[in-house]
Amino acid sequence: MLPRRGKWFLQRGWRGWADHDVWGLDAYLAAVMAGALRHLAAHHHGHPVDFLPDYETRWDFTEEESAAAAAAWTAWLRDKAAALDWYARDEDGISDDLGWISDDLSEEERVARIDAHQEKMRRFHEEIMPDLVRRWGALWD
Repeated sequence: MLPRRGKWFLQRGWRGWADHDVWGLDAYLAAVMAGALRHLAAHHHGHPVDFLPDYETRWDFTEEESAAAAAAWTAWLRDKAAALDWYARDEDGISDDLGWISDDLSEEERVARIDAHQEKMRRFHEEIMPDLVRRWGALWD
């Protein structure tokens, strides 16, 4: 396994992704983005202008308004990082290898877990991702 890991390490350094990452590209990208968004939340030096009140009609913002916008941006970044991290880890997903669905569960418990997971996935796809895409151009520092 060590030669493969070395190969993947070199591939990531050379081209930014490894052959192994493509097997689960969605989870790999979600994990990378989660870490990057957490870093950005801790180190950003600004925020999107639309986090300011009445940004379309004025440009005379107080320090308090700017600080509140920066805090809201930090919270937004952390929220998206948490959602991406949840997606990447699949801790409450339906992966058998994680032991999430076991023979010890009753049919009702399985259905309840699957329903809860599907609701989280619905929210992830219908709310989290569109919001992330909408702010894609603001993900810089």
